[in-house]
Amino acid sequence: MTKTMKLNTKLGWMISTAAISLGLALSAGAQTSDVAVSSATIDPASLGLLGSSYSAFNLRYTDIDGGSPTAMRGVGLQLNQAWRPGIDFQVNYDWGRATAGPIRVTYQDLNTGVTVFSKLDWGKPFVQALAGWEWRRGLPALGNSFAYNLGTGVELQLSPRFALTPSMSFVRATGVNRSEVDYALKGTYRVNRQWSVSAAAQYDSVYHKADAKVYTLGVNYHY
Repeated sequence: MTKTMKLNTKLGWMISTAAISLGLALSAGAQTSDVAVSSATIDPASLGLLGSSYSAFNLRYTDIDGGSPTAMRGVGLQLNQAWRPGIDFQVNYDWGRATAGPIRVTYQDLNTGVTVFSKLDWGKPFVQALAGWEWRRGLPALGNSFAYNLGTGVELQLSPRFALTPSMSFVRATGVNRSEVDYALKGTYRVNRQWSVSAAAQYDSVYHKADAKVYTLGVNYHY
């Protein structure tokens, strides 16, 4: 199977999953008023990240398959605002650097967008749309570009304090003709009312370039 066919198949799966997630969210919309509870009566330790206002700091490590450099280290910052029931507004910034002999590659990503979700008994299915800019320096093939991210997934509340979030997203950087499908699994543990910790693993299937595996470990402060 060619790389193009694989990418088309992955996109097909992603679109189908997004349609299912959105359908679940819309079908549960009529129930929102019935299940909505005053935030004062909710135990904060039972909540995941969706629907919560928080700031996050993450350490990032990227393993680049067959690339040079072979690894990149960096940090990430995130601001998530619970805008209204079922809708979160988000701003993300990532910075990273990799070296291999005389080569030094630096990247920065800045994007913003919204996440639409529905709170069901078994979890929170969601769809997400982000857009922004990315900066790359260090190699002739790299450059700056507008980029957007379309994703879907579900936040599963496995226990009162622990949530597991599988997700999938399509990322497109138009200025450098880069497309990728990212598969991620993220776990979040709520320590107390104000603090939680998160760990995630992600596989980036990049069209026409080296694939990558991204690992993050972070802390979240809830308002």
